[in-house]
Amino acid sequence: MQKIFFGIVLTILLMSSRVFAQAPEENTKEEGWHRHRLTIMMANSHIPAADKVDGQNSVFIVPTWALNYDYWITKKFAVGLHTDFILQEFKLEKREDEKTIERSHPVAMNIVALFRPSEHWTFVAGGGREFEKNESFNMMCVGVEYGIELPKNWELSFNFIYDNKFKAYNSWLFGVGFSKLLGFSKKSANNRK
Repeated sequence: MQKIFFGIVLTILLMSSRVFAQAPEENTKEEGWHRHRLTIMMANSHIPAADKVDGQNSVFIVPTWALNYDYWITKKFAVGLHTDFILQEFKLEKREDEKTIERSHPVAMNIVALFRPSEHWTFVAGGGREFEKNESFNMMCVGVEYGIELPKNWELSFNFIYDNKFKAYNSWLFGVGFSKLLGFSKKSANNRK
C-alpha cells in the first residue's frame, strides 16, 4: 500500500516538475487558465453497509484523506487521478452475498473526467479500483465540488462524492479540499472561447 502511495506522489511530482519554472503573468485571469491542480482533501465517508454490523455505530462515518491531481485540457474540461485513503478499519455487509467482510485502511484510486460549467461548480465522474489487503473491488465515482479561488493561486473546495464499489458496497464522501494551481496556460489566437 505504501509503495502505491509513494508511486503516485512521485509520478505527480515528475509530471509537474516542468510547471514550476513557469511564472504567471499579471492580469491574465481572463486570458487563460492553470493547467495543473494538486489537491489535498480532509473528508468523512459515510458507509451505509457498515451501519448494520454489530459493535459499530448505527451511522458509520470514517475519516478519509484524499490526494488528487487534475490536468486541465481547457478551462472547462480536465482529467485526473483521485486517490482516497480511509483511515480506519471496519466491518460491513457485502451487497452481493450479504456476508460480513472486514476492511482495513482501503485505498481507492480513480481516473476521472472533470467538467466545470461555471466559475465555481465542477462535476466529476470516473472509475477505478479500491485496494485492500483482504479483497479489492472495481468501482465508479460521481461527484460535485464548489470551489472558491484564493490569493496566490490557491483554491478552497467543498466536495460531495458518491462511490459505488461494484458487488460490494457504496459510500458517500463529504470533504474540504485545498488546491494549488500550477502551470499557467495562455489562450491561443485560434482558441478565444
